[in-house]
Order: sequence, then C-alpha cells, then structure tokens
Amino acid sequence: MNTPPANWNTKAKQAVNTHLWLILSLVANLFLLIFLYIATAPLREPSVPTSTADNGLLIKTNVVVRHENFTWEQLESTNYAVFIKNLRAVGCPEQVIQDIILSDVNRLYTHRRLSEVVYPNYQWWRWEPDPAVVQAAAAKLQALEAERRGVLTALLGPGWDAQSNEQIAAANNITLTGPILGDLSPEVKEEVYAIVARAQIKIAAYEEAQRQQDKALDPVEMVRLREEPLARLVSVLTPAQYQEYALRYSPSAETLREQLRSVELTPDQFRELYNAINSINGQPAFYYNGIDPFLAKQQQQLHAQSEEIIKSVLGDQLYAAYQLNQDPLYRTSKTMAEQLGVSDDSVTPIYEIYHATQSELNRIRNDSTMSNDEKVEAMSQAQVEQEQSLEQILGPEAFQRWLQTQTSLH
Repeated sequence: MNTPPANWNTKAKQAVNTHLWLILSLVANLFLLIFLYIATAPLREPSVPTSTADNGLLIKTNVVVRHENFTWEQLESTNYAVFIKNLRAVGCPEQVIQDIILSDVNRLYTHRRLSEVVYPNYQWWRWEPDPAVVQAAAAKLQALEAERRGVLTALLGPGWDAQSNEQIAAANNITLTGPILGDLSPEVKEEVYAIVARAQIKIAAYEEAQRQQDKALDPVEMVRLREEPLARLVSVLTPAQYQEYALRYSPSAETLREQLRSVELTPDQFRELYNAINSINGQPAFYYNGIDPFLAKQQQQLHAQSEEIIKSVLGDQLYAAYQLNQDPLYRTSKTMAEQLGVSDDSVTPIYEIYHATQSELNRIRNDSTMSNDEKVEAMSQAQVEQEQSLEQILGPEAFQRWLQTQTSLH
C-alpha cells in the first residue's frame, strides 16, 4: 500500500473548500437571477388575453407598445401654422395651444414696438415733442396692434380674444354679471367685452403716450375715451341692458355717485337723477380744468345746470344733505367720527364745532386791528375752546383718541 504524501490532508481540504465556494457562488448567482427576473417583470410588455376557446384553451396575444419620445425640436417650427399643426398632432389641448401662440406672438410684437417705434421722448432736447413724431408713433403703434390682432385671428380663428377681452374688462372692474347683464347671451357678452377691451386698449395707449411725453392726463380726453364705447353699445344692447351698463360703468354715473357720497338714495331715486342729469355730466367739458376762457365758462354753466337738476330731483331735505356733503369740513367730521367709533349722531355737532372754530380762526387772521402776538394768543384760545367742546360731545375716552390723532398729525 502506498503511503499518502505528508501534505495530502492539506490539499484535500483545499479541494473541498474550493468546491464548496463554487457551489455557494452558483447558488448566489441563481438567487440573483431570480431576483432580477422578478424586479424587472413590470418593465416587460404584458400579455393581454384576447379570447378563450370552447375547449378551455387560453389564447394570448403579446402586445408590443412602441414608446415615441418627442423632442421640442420636432414640434417647434418658425412657421406658426406648422407649429400649431404639430402641437395638435401630439394631442395638445386647444387652450394650451392658444396660450402658447398668444405668448409667443405677444412677445414678438412687444419687441417690435420697442425696436420699430420712434417715441416722442427720444427728442429729449425739445420742450415739446415734434407733433409729426407724436403722430407717427401713434400711427405705428396702431398699425402694429392691428397687425398683431390680424395674425392671431388668422392663426387661432375668430373669437380667439374673447377670454382676453373679458380679462381686460375685469381688470377695469367691468363685469357682465348680476341682474340684467348677467343674463346676456354668450354672443352678446363676447361683443360687449370686445368693445370694452378696444376702448381700454385705446385708453392705455393714451396714458402711455402722455407718460412718454411726461404730460398729465387730460380729464376731458379721458372722459371722451371712456364715453366712446357707450355709443357703440347702443346698437348691441337693449334699452334696459344699456341703461344697466351705463348706471354701473359710465363716467356720468361715477361722477354722480361721487357727488352724492354719503347721501342715501334708493335705486329708483338714483336712476331718476341719472336720467335727468346724464346729458350734462356726460359732456367732456363738464370735467375741464384748463385756462381756456370759453371752455371754463362752458364748464361753469354745466355745473350750474347740474346743481339745479340735482336740487329739483332730490327735494329740499335730500338736497340739504347733499350740499352738506360737499363741504370738506363735514366730510372730515364724518371721517373723524368713524375713526373714533362714535355714533353718527355726533357727526353734525363735530362739524358745527369745526366750522365755528374755522370761522373764528379766519376772523382773527383777517383782523387788521390785532397785532401778531394778539392773533397768536386769540387763535390759541380758539383751539382750547374747540377741544373743550369736543370733549363734551365725544366723552373722555373718544376725546383721548382724538387727541392722539392730532398728535400724530403734528
């Protein structure tokens, strides 16, 4: 019998260990393959059952879905018509298409307005810009706007601006909602919003032109621009609809509301007064504030006529309240009462104290028999008497709040 070498046991052990590690490695790789198969199963295309035969055999059809990754370069085109076609081809919603085209076209024409228009303020060395330059800039801006709208109409079709028109109107607090106007048909609303939007665009253009020339807004021109759409709306709205619109949004109605602030009127009373005075308050000359003697005289006549109509329609009691509200001291007294949290019954007494104090101060200032020191002393005494009278009317707490307001003012 041959005797095994001395190192046989060591080599045998090494061979066993090698086989053992090989087996473990194979098992680990097998588990890894199983794990990868399970983990990647959702990524494989599913088998969709299409039918089951009568013999119970299940027939399966493998559906292979080909994923198409579109890039912006495939969609974008310098030709807007092709661009729109590409967007529609990939199922882009119409509203999103409109938003994209509007944004792109508006950006294009904004750049053109900045680069192609010679604005009057370029002539910075002139006291007044060259009228020809002003006219040319306005004509160019108008032409670019017409071109922009034409391009968008050709690309998006008629009515593309219906939503933007509504937004322009709403931005200027003009909404066709509520009684009467809320019942307008969609077609009529669209037409009204288009008229209003065009008017607002003209107003914005005028305001921008005045800003470019560093000029103040002319109130007569502003009223004329705001009255302009009313003439167009006459043929669009029924008489009742038109009056509802005018009562809400016309310059004449806004002026009347300003004149009658703090005078409580019913809707019928306001409507009656508006119908009587609209022909006067609606004239641009009513708002004139220049130095032209002819226009200034015309404005005075219109104001006088307006006052006579207001007096005759309101009657003595309401007209007295109306007159009182025209006095700045009365409006100050009313505001003060609201700020101090006192009752409305305190407004008239506060006003009478303010009025008496103001009259006394004016008398002292105009008294030629008094020295300056005597005038200062007399005016101080008038102020003390005013405070004493106000404390009696307001009470201690409200009077302290009044003193604090006077301290903050000074």
